[in-house]
Amino acid sequence: MDDGLQSLKEEVQRKIGRNLLLNQQVEYLLKAILGLARIEGTPADASTRLEARNAALTTTSMGGLQRRFRNELLASPEEHPQDREPDDPSQPWICTTFRFDLEPADREPLEADLDALTADRNELAHHFLPRWQPGSASSLTEASAHLDRQQERILAMHNRLKSMHGSMTETLKLAANFWSSDEGMAAIELIHLQSSPMIELLSEVTAATKRPDGWTDLAHAANAVNRLEPHSLADRKARYGEESLKALVLKSGLFEVAEEVLPRGTRTLIRPRSDI
Repeated sequence: MDDGLQSLKEEVQRKIGRNLLLNQQVEYLLKAILGLARIEGTPADASTRLEARNAALTTTSMGGLQRRFRNELLASPEEHPQDREPDDPSQPWICTTFRFDLEPADREPLEADLDALTADRNELAHHFLPRWQPGSASSLTEASAHLDRQQERILAMHNRLKSMHGSMTETLKLAANFWSSDEGMAAIELIHLQSSPMIELLSEVTAATKRPDGWTDLAHAANAVNRLEPHSLADRKARYGEESLKALVLKSGLFEVAEEVLPRGTRTLIRPRSDI
């Protein structure tokens, strides 16, 4: 009897340590996921901001981690916090966020599992003593079975979080490879051009001065843009890679372009693309 009781005691103690270690692994995964969930800043300070974010996560409790997980990664687009504005709008600003869009049928059980995981962890770390009855074989047997059931729940969450973290790191690697490639640089240049004051003003002018057939004389539109914002059309080669306004309009991909034959020569017409 004494040998059997001692064996049960050691089994329960071993399983307590096992589950505590598994809980720590889950906490580590939550911190790793949250550390990647939002990366923002200028090229000069993005890494410093990321380090500060991860440093703050190291002291966050299990309950705090799971609340941040659901608020930052499981929130719907309407619930998701708005991107902050850069302090200096003249500096390039990088912001990358992750969100897992889950149907309510998938999201609600996951949130319930996170709550249960936190409760299990707190019970194990702070309130397991009532289950510890070293003089009772039946109590030790039940405690051992309880710890096994708890292990199953922890492992299920561990595997799910590990899969999420793997997806995030792989996505970031793919994104980094793309943005550092020639295609990525071209995409950045296109975004820069499409959001430029020059193109935005051209869109407004063509909408306001279009003919009944929807077309606007590019020369007329350029004159109007130049009156509204004289500097928007300056230094086109240095800023956008092309000197010709027609070439830039074509490069933006936002307009249809046509040539209209006149009694003496031709003129260039533009209109916003109907499929955008």
